[in-house]
Amino acid sequence: MIESNAVAGAQLVADDLVNAYGLQVLIDAETDDRLGGSIGIRIPELGVEMGYRPSAGVAPESVACQLASHIQDDVLSRTGMIWPEDRGRGDQPLVPGDAGWYRESEPAVVVPYGQAGAAHRPDGSLQGVVRWWLGYWFVGAIADPAGDVWFSEHEFDGDLSMIHPGVHVDYQIGDRFHGKLRKAIMVRVAD
Repeated sequence: MIESNAVAGAQLVADDLVNAYGLQVLIDAETDDRLGGSIGIRIPELGVEMGYRPSAGVAPESVACQLASHIQDDVLSRTGMIWPEDRGRGDQPLVPGDAGWYRESEPAVVVPYGQAGAAHRPDGSLQGVVRWWLGYWFVGAIADPAGDVWFSEHEFDGDLSMIHPGVHVDYQIGDRFHGKLRKAIMVRVAD
């Protein structure tokens, strides 16, 4: 049987999603004789699901961190909204950490899992700048008047340490999508 800490950790992320979007979030706890217990989270309306096999005795926050870090990009790109929002701080979402959601620019600022229940539409006045960047996966979005453009380290030409929200970039858009977002084929810091 899967530990209650794993279920509690998944519930914390589910609470943040339900509070932000009002979507149905399902938690799956399974046991396999060969591999042990696993915990999963599914958001049917977005077509997002993620599973994780936590080790015995893991804290709920550790489970929440693993699940949140693996679904955040999909949630951002499939809803087109900033989640979880960092109230009053623009379009860079909070990112998952060991103790809760935090600001990459100020890691001491932590919002506990289960209490980050808001999302917002991105600022439509931005153009040609990095809207958000998830440094732990090296993926982000560029603000574009025709709809945001998704990119990863694979499309970026240059020093990745230069990428952060607000940086002006030059980019080319391909014909593929990542969720609702069009996908870049080339991105570099603007001259």
